[in-house]
Amino acid sequence: MSWANKLDQEKVYMMNRDQPEWGPTSEHPKPQAESQKDIEILIGKLEEGNLAQDEQSRLGDLLKTVPSSVVMTATRHHTFIGPVPPPEQLNQYDEKTRDIILDMARKEQRHAHELRERGLNGAIAKDKRGQWLGAAIAITGLLVAAFVAPYSAVAAAIIGSLDLFGMVALFVAPRVLENRKKFSGEKANTDV
Repeated sequence: MSWANKLDQEKVYMMNRDQPEWGPTSEHPKPQAESQKDIEILIGKLEEGNLAQDEQSRLGDLLKTVPSSVVMTATRHHTFIGPVPPPEQLNQYDEKTRDIILDMARKEQRHAHELRERGLNGAIAKDKRGQWLGAAIAITGLLVAAFVAPYSAVAAAIIGSLDLFGMVALFVAPRVLENRKKFSGEKANTDV
């Protein structure tokens, strides 16, 4: 490599360092102070959310003509949870669209409440059915023990005691287990 080639390469590097990636300086002249002020004003309006459609086009054209060393990119990400957007975003829609969004949110909430209510009613009905069946089995066991008692006192005692233990297991044990779970859950929360 000759000395002249080395100087030419350094010169090209120095020229390209301040130029945009997409072409030489002659195609995209450096922005003047006036266009930089325009960019700053338009970006300020963009941050406020007050940039009109023609101003968006103007900003896009200005950003295409400035070197990449001048352009800085920023991304803002907004998220919200639920069917209704935040008020600032909701107010950007027309009245009919806002009504549709709010109506959709009301329907979704009503549906969620109905599902919860059905689940609770189903659980209550299941508990009632279990209690009725448990009571019927317990009464049947006691009647059988009473019927067998004149013939065999030992058999009647066994049937009666199994029946009583079954009732205790059916009605009392779930409550005891439920209280243990609550107690262990509270203890775990206080340990944290």
